[in-house]
Formats: sequence, structure tokens, C-alpha cells
Amino acid sequence: MAYLLPGLGRGLLISTPLILSAPLLMRNFKRPILCEGPDPYTKIVSDLKNTYAREAKVPVVQQSGALNPKAIRQISLGSILGVIGGLGISVFSKPLALLIGLVIVCVQLADMNKLLESRGIRVIPYSFLQRRVKQANVRSLILDNMAFKLTFGTTFALASFAQL
Repeated sequence: MAYLLPGLGRGLLISTPLILSAPLLMRNFKRPILCEGPDPYTKIVSDLKNTYAREAKVPVVQQSGALNPKAIRQISLGSILGVIGGLGISVFSKPLALLIGLVIVCVQLADMNKLLESRGIRVIPYSFLQRRVKQANVRSLILDNMAFKLTFGTTFALASFAQL
């Protein structure tokens, strides 16, 4: 019989002690699991609010001339999310993905240069949007995190040219 199942001896030799010791190992886990930690939702929301407030106005280049690590993080995250979002939209409509990406980039560049606002042309009606959205500062949402938004819009538009 041993010549029919050559690995049976080794398998029994390894598995028998594990099977026999299982009840002894399970004795440590008979305590009930208590859920006494803080509420995870409030911790996540507070972390997101604190992170946004800290990283909202990040200069790309530091005073020493070196690149700012937080700005590099915004650039990389914006490009990754832009590609993912652009590919997701370009599955349905490539012109729509291109249009959304270009609108994001144009709005950010228009607000960054203040060229149009100095001539009396308002690209974004801040007061109208602020009346509609009461919980957030609309101007801060549009003007902050410029590195993230520019790379997001650029890669969103470029993803429309992808051949899937």
C-alpha cells in the first residue's frame, strides 16, 4: 500500500501534530472580542479635514529652491487619479473626457493668473455658488491645491486619447 501513495507517510507525519494541537491553540481565542475603540467614521472625517487644512496651500518650490514634498505628493496623486478618472469616462465618451479635463485646466489657469478677473470677466461666480453651498468655502475649494488640480485635469484630458 505504501508504494501506491508515496507521500502519505510524510503528509501524516506533518499533519497529525497540527490536527492534535488545534484544540490547545484555540483555547486563547475563547475571550469575546470587545469593540471599545473610538468611532472610525469620526476619526476618518477629522483626519481628512485636518489634512486638507494643512496641505491646501502648498507652494511647489520651497524658499531653498528644492521641490516641496507635499506638492510632489499632490502632483503624483492628481496624475494617478486623473488617469483613472479619464479612462473611466473615456470608456463611455472620449470627447467628454477631453472636455472635462480641459475645463478643469482652463478654470485653474484662469483663476491662477487673475487675468480675466482684472478685466471684469468672472469665470466662476463665487457669490452665487457660496449662496448654494453653505457648509464649505467655495473660493478655497477652487483656488487651493493647485498642483493637484492641474495635474488631475491634464492627465484626465490625456487619458481620452488612450486606446482601450
